[in-house]
Amino acid sequence: MASFLFCCDTLKGQGSGRALGGNDEGIASISERLSGLEKKNDALNIFFNLNTSYQERFDGAEQGGSFKGRQIRLEVKGNLDDHWSYRFRYRLNRPGVQQDDNFSNNIDFMQVNYKANRRWRFAFGKKELNLGGFEFDNNPIQVIQYSDFIDALAEFHMTALAACTIADGHELQAEIFNSNNNSIDKVYPTLQLERSRHPLGATISWNGNMCGGRLQTYWGFTYMNEAKSTNTRMLMLGTKLNFRRLQWFVDYSGAWEDVDRHGIISAETGTIARDVRYHSIVSELNYQPQPHWNCFLKGSVEFASVSSQANLKNYRTSYGYQAAVQWIPDLSQDARISLAYIGKSVSYKSASSLNDYSDNRIELSLIYRLKVF
Repeated sequence: MASFLFCCDTLKGQGSGRALGGNDEGIASISERLSGLEKKNDALNIFFNLNTSYQERFDGAEQGGSFKGRQIRLEVKGNLDDHWSYRFRYRLNRPGVQQDDNFSNNIDFMQVNYKANRRWRFAFGKKELNLGGFEFDNNPIQVIQYSDFIDALAEFHMTALAACTIADGHELQAEIFNSNNNSIDKVYPTLQLERSRHPLGATISWNGNMCGGRLQTYWGFTYMNEAKSTNTRMLMLGTKLNFRRLQWFVDYSGAWEDVDRHGIISAETGTIARDVRYHSIVSELNYQPQPHWNCFLKGSVEFASVSSQANLKNYRTSYGYQAAVQWIPDLSQDARISLAYIGKSVSYKSASSLNDYSDNRIELSLIYRLKVF
């Protein structure tokens, strides 16, 4: 029973966990298994996050089958004492590019955390923003396919965070961060935007845990100043039902952007769009019929619009649909073999002169959070 509860905790995630990849407590590392010696402290933990798959595609130019290394990330984290901790995560399967914040874009996390007391904690460094929503909060290796909204979102920035537990099970988080990792002339090279003196963003989010953990919330609002008189506003609301064998969340995400920060519309129209709107609804259901098995269904509907252009107003609708069966061979490890069907259908308003398309594939994946030390 203890192993089954660990399995469920790994699958359900927590909004305040910031994509830690599940509950790492009690997992024996490879070094411990080989040596037979228990670690004396939690100051150093090393993980490999791996998602590799065989994909069989049925639409588009990539029809046919091939192997893909989707996610390979090295992670180091630890608790130095009762107050200080750290986290570092680096992507291994894409070339790094130096950015204007003086970090490579391969670095997801390089943060230091300080827990002052039971109520207050702080974080500083490069990290994933606390924007809201349960799809966004998942460890990337555990996501078969993100929604368009989350897939296009730039989430890792230099930031300073303060979080306060306002009541048992309820935490408010506030952070200030760089709006972009590069200067505005590099992010939007053709627009000649005037640089803001303080190109910063701020977000406030609420992690709620009610009814004994059966009802969870991860809600957030974000405001970003990207250039002079050029701003982005995002609202991301995630609500989750969490039971021992079943977990179900519904996320709403909306973005109101003076310039196309997501870039989906700009990529389709060939020019950087202004005054764009994105709306997304995502729902995912996980069910564990037996301790070693997980089944999930996921669906999404998303809309994109350019409010200032008649031919592009409410011009794009995207539907996503996924289903998977996952086998968890060892309940003491965060690992699973997943067989999934992933589909997407995109339709356009005729006035946009864009062609509808669909993308469908079957994917057999090995998903493994490997604790090395």
